[in-house]
Amino acid sequence: MTEAALDANEDADAINEILLDRPIASLYDMAYLYGKLHALNTAKQYDVPIDDRYIGRMTHESRTDYYDQEVGLFSVLVDLTGDTPTFGEAGELDDISSDDTSPFVAESLDREKMLRVGFSRQDSRAAGHNMSLSHDVTKSSEDCVKYVRQLFDRWAASDSVADVAAEHDDGWILDDLRAIGENSDLMGTLESDVVDSIRDTFGTEFSGVLSVRLKLPDTESYVYPGEVEVLNEAMHYRWVEKRMRSYSEADDASGEGRGFITEEGGEVFGLSDSPLQRYKGKMAEKFPNLVVDKSWQQRPLTSEAAVAVSSGVPLLENFVQILGDDTTAYYVPYVPEPTVEQAVALYELAMKAADNSGAVVSVIEDAASNPANPLFDDFKIHYVATYTPGNKRKFIEEEPCADPERTRLVQEAHTELLQSAIFTSDRDDGLPLFPSPPYGRLSDGGDSDQGSRYLRVEDHTAVITGILTSWYFQSTFRYQSTDEDRDDHGTTDHRTEATSITLSSNGRIDPDWLLGQYVPRLISEQRSAFENGNELPESLLTRQYVQMHALARAGVLGDSSSDDPRTTPIDTTAMSDTIDINNRDDRLAQFIDNHPALAEDEERRAAFLLGALIGRVAAYQNQSGLSRTVIRQHPIDAMTRRRVSTTLSKVLEKNAHYSSDNDSAGMLMNDRYITRLNDIVNRHSPSEWSISTDDLRMHYGLGLTYGKNDTSIDDKDAADMEEEAAIETQADN
Repeated sequence: MTEAALDANEDADAINEILLDRPIASLYDMAYLYGKLHALNTAKQYDVPIDDRYIGRMTHESRTDYYDQEVGLFSVLVDLTGDTPTFGEAGELDDISSDDTSPFVAESLDREKMLRVGFSRQDSRAAGHNMSLSHDVTKSSEDCVKYVRQLFDRWAASDSVADVAAEHDDGWILDDLRAIGENSDLMGTLESDVVDSIRDTFGTEFSGVLSVRLKLPDTESYVYPGEVEVLNEAMHYRWVEKRMRSYSEADDASGEGRGFITEEGGEVFGLSDSPLQRYKGKMAEKFPNLVVDKSWQQRPLTSEAAVAVSSGVPLLENFVQILGDDTTAYYVPYVPEPTVEQAVALYELAMKAADNSGAVVSVIEDAASNPANPLFDDFKIHYVATYTPGNKRKFIEEEPCADPERTRLVQEAHTELLQSAIFTSDRDDGLPLFPSPPYGRLSDGGDSDQGSRYLRVEDHTAVITGILTSWYFQSTFRYQSTDEDRDDHGTTDHRTEATSITLSSNGRIDPDWLLGQYVPRLISEQRSAFENGNELPESLLTRQYVQMHALARAGVLGDSSSDDPRTTPIDTTAMSDTIDINNRDDRLAQFIDNHPALAEDEERRAAFLLGALIGRVAAYQNQSGLSRTVIRQHPIDAMTRRRVSTTLSKVLEKNAHYSSDNDSAGMLMNDRYITRLNDIVNRHSPSEWSISTDDLRMHYGLGLTYGKNDTSIDDKDAADMEEEAAIETQADN
């Protein structure tokens, strides 16, 4: 891709001229700005004698593979200095032997020469896609005779070129090119010699650009087509006629109106390129009953604005993040009212995005997270998630004004949680409030550890990057269905839905919907854990726990007017200031008191306590060498309101048995859980509970993690130490 050559100081006046005098309001505005900046950058970077109004319509970046070839351009030399047009001789060129009388010349290509060639083409490979006299071909050498002829008997003979020839002062150049196509002797020379010449240079296959070089009365040597103003005007005119006026099924998609980007009056068009392929062809997605000849009434663009949009569309397509098979996201960066410096910074992002290989988040994350970046304060993203089976792109999520500030709030909340008393302790001999095993692994593992980077405090931008790539939610959400027979296959992506809501300036995630994504993933991973000889996806449970509370703290979870305690943020500052734990009963009380979802709702609290009791008994069984623990007997997916009482009864019986058989315990183990549980269940029968199954299972699973890792606080907690002591293996009754 072209390198960024714009300078905010040197080019301030030129950039100010292309900035809109109103805030950016659509993808069309963004494409217009990027297209204008790209044309300005190209004109500055390359010293070519081409008017800026044509630079924007040239597509020198569309076939960059030609630049890697030893030879990428094959031209016919045309001499227009005499009374009648004829072919020139290669020997007239400075770098070729004077003995060479061939009318053909083969050369290497680079971006500057491609501009001089005036190369311009549509992105479609349909017939007539070449707008310029020069066009590219990938054919056998024998087939190329047809395409060389078409330079003269098709392009130069087209009605649109004839229209320009009739109006332009240098129209005679176009007439002479057409005359060559009508001259049987000259065409016979082409047909007899061109195949051998191409084969001698390229072999049996030709892949490159076919063009001409012109000798004109006022030129000392042969010039390229892009250096001839009338040829550029013909190219531009063909774009208007073939792409903007009569493209697709429209006979004439133009009319008198006011352009909705520049607000200039005059002739406007309705069939310009559409950013991110939102509207293609008949534009059926948004306008199912559209009459294409009247499309200019829905989307009026002036010719200049349409050219800028078309030039900017490929740049917008570069801001792509591949999410999975047939699923991608686009993160188009913009500033509503950019300064000159910010416009240059945006264009530099576009240049970097050209080589991002489908991972654009790595390109834009600095602007989203670094206060020193000139875009940081005003940075916005137009977010679009798409599903593209084959060639038909479907928009499945869109947030036109995504604010990175929201991602920064989630990042800050997430980090503060990991640094709070929930996961850390100021006591040298103490443990964190939430006794989950990932606490001891926060700085271990890698990205392959199923999202463990979201449990590492030192990874300061992991959450921002994770949200933008959707991996933040992919690491905790249920797996997407791959059943292509489902009606909603590919069009419902819960990761991108959560991403879109989080990026929205006022988006809110429903807690019940969130649990609906968490619990199926928990069930799936617990089943996998069983198969692998484990019993609990503790890292996943911890990630989901941290994520849910980070979203609550950042104001993303639930309605702000709701009294749902699950959406009430944990006050980690107060927790750190007041926490005073002397034993595990204190820790349990603190944990419940500091979590409104548990403290204010006894059904959730009971589900959590039941899970914690089972987790604690399972830990005892693990020490005893038992393989079929109570966690295996009562997995997350088996827990319902109807099973709470029977499950509790069985676990209490087992806990009492272990207590009586363990002579060193001397008391009923796990009384801190049992007392609290019995208090709730005896007052409020589980059969009368209203808690949803997902809510019940989520808090039950959280309790399993808590209980399984609820180890001793210090040496003074004798009863707890006795419970953890090594004992003889007990029968699994």
